[in-house]
Amino acid sequence: MEMKIGAKLTELRKNKGLTQNQLAEMLGISAPAVSKWENDSSYPDITLLCPLARALDTNVDTLLQFEETLTEEEIQEKLNLLIESAFQKGHEYGEEMLNELLYKYPNSYALKFNAAIAFDTFRMFFPTAGEELQEKWKARKKGLLTELYSSGPSAYRQQAALNLAVMAIHDDELARGEQLLKELPEHAVDATTAWVQLYTKKKEPEEALKITQKRLFTLIRQVQFCLTSLMSSELGGSNEQTLEICRIYKTIDCLFGLGGLYDGLFLDIYLRMGRCDDAAACFVRYVDAMTGNLTLPKKELFSPGLDIKEQKPVVTKELKKMLLRGLEDETFKPLLSYPECQEAIEKLKSEND
Repeated sequence: MEMKIGAKLTELRKNKGLTQNQLAEMLGISAPAVSKWENDSSYPDITLLCPLARALDTNVDTLLQFEETLTEEEIQEKLNLLIESAFQKGHEYGEEMLNELLYKYPNSYALKFNAAIAFDTFRMFFPTAGEELQEKWKARKKGLLTELYSSGPSAYRQQAALNLAVMAIHDDELARGEQLLKELPEHAVDATTAWVQLYTKKKEPEEALKITQKRLFTLIRQVQFCLTSLMSSELGGSNEQTLEICRIYKTIDCLFGLGGLYDGLFLDIYLRMGRCDDAAACFVRYVDAMTGNLTLPKKELFSPGLDIKEQKPVVTKELKKMLLRGLEDETFKPLLSYPECQEAIEKLKSEND
């Protein structure tokens, strides 16, 4: 089988910010020779493979593409299994699995980014692991993001910069956080309109419809995220303002069919306001939604652009366990005096058996 490495060489060279002339000078060869490699017209001499790999900050296996790869779906599947195993066998087991994945697929940018998020998951799900271990996980996350920021493709570099900025701000390194944020594009490029125009002119209205529906779904989710951010007590809003934002969130959720988990938001604000009867009713409805009564996105708005069944929110056992653990907090004690809440708690526990 004919081996083609030209595209890989081009990608690695551009990631290093090198021209063909510059790479040629580093190797002591001519620029046309590099051009021929990248056009798959010829191959590097075997004696140049190691110097070429060093010049491009990689290894010969990657250079020749002799490495296993993972799809996004495979990464998610492996990480879901990892988190589940960590719950069953302890965080040490989960961390070992994650380290093995990173060792086996050292050049997977997607894995590195998702692994950074996985270390955040460890910190959230194992709060009693000890301060030293918590700091270790935080450092591992920062290390992976720094790798992506330094040498990852543009998309991952921007994601890494954003996450590193958030970490810096959290650690009161405000100047560093501001610097990273300023490096990000001021406005994300949205090519939806151009794609719609293209598909319309190509007489492919269904493709135009699909891309519009996908963009609509993304924008609505972004609006919901902004609304939940506005509910934060740290922003200084009153309880009445937060309650009104909750109502707006619920209206959007019901209008577009986006899960029906809004009662969790009302629960928090009602407890803060001392409205225990309302909080208890919200808790019961919230558990009902978490245990199977989630709504699906409206077909009239989002199909065929989205696979509706795949967009149904998934409430994992881990999230249910988190809710049960949260009930141990003093804030939720008023709910325990309501028989209907006790029934809902037992229902939630049975779902985790």
